[in-house]
Amino acid sequence: MCAPLGTEVFADGPGDTFEFRLTRDGAGSEYRLSAGEVVVAEGVALEAVLVLLTRDLMVHVAEHAPDRVFVHAGVVGWRGSALVMPGTSFAGKTTLVAELVRAGATYYSDEYAVLDEQGWVHPYPRELQMRRTGEQEQRGVALEALGGSVGKVPLRVAQVVFAHYVEGGQWRPEPVSAGMAALEMLRHAIPVQRTPARVMATLAKMMETAMAVQSERGEASETARLLLAAMDAGR
Repeated sequence: MCAPLGTEVFADGPGDTFEFRLTRDGAGSEYRLSAGEVVVAEGVALEAVLVLLTRDLMVHVAEHAPDRVFVHAGVVGWRGSALVMPGTSFAGKTTLVAELVRAGATYYSDEYAVLDEQGWVHPYPRELQMRRTGEQEQRGVALEALGGSVGKVPLRVAQVVFAHYVEGGQWRPEPVSAGMAALEMLRHAIPVQRTPARVMATLAKMMETAMAVQSERGEASETARLLLAAMDAGR
């Protein structure tokens, strides 16, 4: 099943629809994937094309969801509040999320912070997509392997953390204003080109209850411990 989380199947699409088409080349083992009128990939094996289909479905939903704002970020819950860590691919957010879950935090997402109009974050609990050291290819890691639990309900955001990994780095968090934090998160918001006003309003709403900090970080396990301690201190 490649459909994004929460997918419902309709015999006839409700309202506007967008078609993804997966076709096979004759009797061969190669496939073509089209998104609307655009050919995304062709002449590829089934496993590879399903990976592309999953990716493009996720991006399409993130771009066009009418009542949610999707932001590239890792998210965990801790004692009834959410910790959001914006970041692009290769920024180390999945590694940090994994260590937070190992430390007892509740898993919400390692890909998107899914925000409603009130700025609360919702679960997006797919398998963690982790890379081995020195590799670019991701592999799915089940949450059970980390001994963690999955969030079930939306949470208010208590802290936003802008962290970037530096070998041997030290965690020395500096405060970031609510306005600057919202502007920085704007860079990671998926639908910002389509609905900038809605995205900015949602991020501003989120920051009404959140504090933001920024710092370089070293090893994820130590940073995770310090982040959860800071969450406790801020209660």
